[in-house]
Amino acid sequence: MKKHVLVVLVSSLALLLLSVGLVSAQNQINLVYWSMWNQTEGQALVLQDAITKYQTDHPNITISAVWNGRQNQTLARTALSAGTTIDLVDQDEDQIAGGLQKDGQGLPLNDLLKQPALDHDGAISDVFQPGTLNMFDLAGKTYLMPYIYNTVEFWYDKRVFKDAGVEVPKTWTDLLAACDKLNAAGYAPIAAEGNEPGYTAFYLTELLSRIKGPGWLRQAAGDVTGAMWKDPAVIQAAQMTRDLWDKKCIPPETLGYVWPQGQQTLATGTAGMELVGSWLPVELQTMTDPGFQWGGFTFPAVEGGVGKTTDIYALLLAFMINKDTKYPQESFDFLRTLMTDQIQQEFTDKALVGPTSKFITWNPIIGDAQAAASTATTTYGDVDNVASLYSEYLNTILYPNYVEVWQGKATPQQFSDTMAAQTATYWAAHPQS
Repeated sequence: MKKHVLVVLVSSLALLLLSVGLVSAQNQINLVYWSMWNQTEGQALVLQDAITKYQTDHPNITISAVWNGRQNQTLARTALSAGTTIDLVDQDEDQIAGGLQKDGQGLPLNDLLKQPALDHDGAISDVFQPGTLNMFDLAGKTYLMPYIYNTVEFWYDKRVFKDAGVEVPKTWTDLLAACDKLNAAGYAPIAAEGNEPGYTAFYLTELLSRIKGPGWLRQAAGDVTGAMWKDPAVIQAAQMTRDLWDKKCIPPETLGYVWPQGQQTLATGTAGMELVGSWLPVELQTMTDPGFQWGGFTFPAVEGGVGKTTDIYALLLAFMINKDTKYPQESFDFLRTLMTDQIQQEFTDKALVGPTSKFITWNPIIGDAQAAASTATTTYGDVDNVASLYSEYLNTILYPNYVEVWQGKATPQQFSDTMAAQTATYWAAHPQS
């Protein structure tokens, strides 16, 4: 009798354990994340820490990361169209806004963003630096969550400015005067690349943003008549580009540079400054000497212009949750983990980049980028958001024509005329929906 009872008890226990095991297996979740980083990059290492933290806090969930590098979105779009399961992707925010988000692939985050932050009182939406969370909203819906913040500014070695007696320029006139002082002190005033259109267009974007205000350039790009390119501000901005060369702010040998030759002249102390994103100190960290003193300042004001120096060119990196994910809450919980103080601090301490949380002190080498970000009155994306709205137009019309001006192959008037004509022709062949 006792033996029979024992057998029943053992059998019942076995069934119970099997049942628990089956339930546990059924509750196991695997989130698939496709990343724009290479696995050994500093940003990827921080993301791996975030994955470990998330999985520790959620033992029934694993995150399978695929480290695709910069072609991530292109690969993800192809994979999704073939039915591949992907829950989360990240990329430069301009690119993902003009790609997967524009394709309707993103999950709206509005309700999820009302959930509490993990480290602070209030909603997770309250954690972000001003002007970052809603930069690429569509019809009042937020699809992207930015987690890294790059500013476009002039970057320089404070020792060089001190040696040349240069104060941080506040106006365009000040910038030209700084060029004279740097030349006199034996420096090439401005480092630049000869043929890199993305870097070259920083100047057009900033000049038109200072002359006409943020948003004007994107309106001109989308003007189906092309007439906005006839505005005198276009010729003015193009002429100011040429002034940088004619007044010897940019040395003539720059025309022959291929990236990263230009920025290397800043690292070696040959050049005074460069207009580029706040990723520059990271890229040059193995080239600069230990005493290099990084400084940054926003693009100067243009006398008579309506734009302000607190209008900030912001290049963000962001996550998007796939609208077809089976696990929207679990995916968003990982994004909340990314915005914890621990992980956001790691991004700036270990990867030397700017985080998007307003509660984090940025690494000192990009401290001037944080100063710009924290006081921004307006933020705009790449090429005043033209990159996200009209990427084909940017690459086939705007970039090639501005590079012609940059290299002195076209006059400012020719640039204005050509842009007006080609913009009208482009939109006639590509009607906007």
